[in-house]
Amino acid sequence: MKKTINLSVAILLLTAAGASAQISGSTNVKVELQDVMSLKVNDPEVLLTFASTTDYQEGISTPKNNHLTVTSNKPYNVKVSAGTNLTAGNTANGALDADVLSITFPNTGNNTALGGTIKPVTALTTTEQELITGAEPVVEQNIDVIYAVPAAVSRTNKILGKNADTYTTVVTYTISQ
Repeated sequence: MKKTINLSVAILLLTAAGASAQISGSTNVKVELQDVMSLKVNDPEVLLTFASTTDYQEGISTPKNNHLTVTSNKPYNVKVSAGTNLTAGNTANGALDADVLSITFPNTGNNTALGGTIKPVTALTTTEQELITGAEPVVEQNIDVIYAVPAAVSRTNKILGKNADTYTTVVTYTISQ
């Protein structure tokens, strides 16, 4: 009888352990996505200098690596425009037309992963022009930019015959989704 009681107690203990209380709860998890878009110009000064005969013959260019940093959670576009024509430091020296400048995104370096369609701006204007359309969504993507006065312009009266001075304009980049 003692064996039967011990076996009954053992079965009762095992049954109680197997039927232990289990408490659970649940929660709804939501992931809210909001559109995010930013564009940062990393180098606020670009200088193109005509210092030699070769510069006037062949034009000049200045590559700016990591010049822009873009974040966009959707495909995006970048446009560019000049605020005004390039005005001389000594206003008596006049101005250069904004269209002496070209601005391009090379398809090398940081720009190989941009996707989309890169469109060189061969003659900058005060009206926005597309530089890239349908670029892939990115987070903090650096973009390389090349500023130039091409030979097709540097050999013309748009540059030749102008007074020695520093001519300036503000270039504005705009991002949109």
